[in-house]
Amino acid sequence: MATGDGPSPPHQHANGPSRPSPPTQAGMKDRPGARGIQQMTEWVKAKYSGSFAEYLWKRLDSMDFIDQATLFASTLLLCFFPFAIVANSLTGQTPVGGIVRHLGLNRQAAADAAHLVNSSAATSAAFTGVSAVVWFVLGGTAAASALQALYERAFDLDHRGLKDIWRRLIWLGLLLGGVILGNWGGPRVRHVGGPALAAATGAVALTGFWWLTMWLLLAGRVSWRRLFPSACATGVFWVGMYVVFSFIFSGMVISQDKQYGPIGIIFALMAYLIAIGVVVILGAVTGIVWQERGPSFRGARTTASAPRSRPP
Repeated sequence: MATGDGPSPPHQHANGPSRPSPPTQAGMKDRPGARGIQQMTEWVKAKYSGSFAEYLWKRLDSMDFIDQATLFASTLLLCFFPFAIVANSLTGQTPVGGIVRHLGLNRQAAADAAHLVNSSAATSAAFTGVSAVVWFVLGGTAAASALQALYERAFDLDHRGLKDIWRRLIWLGLLLGGVILGNWGGPRVRHVGGPALAAATGAVALTGFWWLTMWLLLAGRVSWRRLFPSACATGVFWVGMYVVFSFIFSGMVISQDKQYGPIGIIFALMAYLIAIGVVVILGAVTGIVWQERGPSFRGARTTASAPRSRPP
């Protein structure tokens, strides 16, 4: 018989001995790993807030750059590809051969892409005469107008409409001349200096092309000096895009053709064209943000030459 003076037995649940309670959220935050992740997250937020990257993203988001790139890609697919086919025919190339050369497809992917465009003599003969001129002018002008609208939106300029139709026609001639020059000089540069020299030469040539393109389509409303960072960024991004797609695009075409048939090649092609739209918008906006928020070379030189204070 237990007396009231003895120690009371420990309380136990009916289902068995008591189990330790799970760690609370506050307890988890006290762990060294969780504290490290939290500190890293706060450091990233502090570095991102007010940074060049945040300002660049806000400018891109204000332009709805993904939607704009998709619309631009649709214009290229519907209007610019007939222009490219006519241009290849006018320069004596087959439609498929020109497309394969510019997209960098391997032999199997080129054979799959041949299903989209008939490479027979009848197709080449169809793109001659008056029809060739009509497709060349209408398709190329529509693509130039879409590109002009992107640049006007990026630089916050008003659209001039049909006033600049002659500038778009000049740009088409500039584009055709650049393609012919690239087809002639590109293989020679690659043969002499290899891929590295070809990439460097391509970046310089593309910078000059996009520099002149922006100035021409914007009707000289933006100075050459202000346009140069955007042109330089576009040239570098274009080379990077070409290098990436040279490794993956052939595989995309082959896999999409096996899975969906010829329509799958259109899907792969749209991905390439959307990437072109992203490069055009990203290059223009990157140059603008660099002008507005990026460090100047004079400021960087002054900071580097300033005496540093020693800690006490």
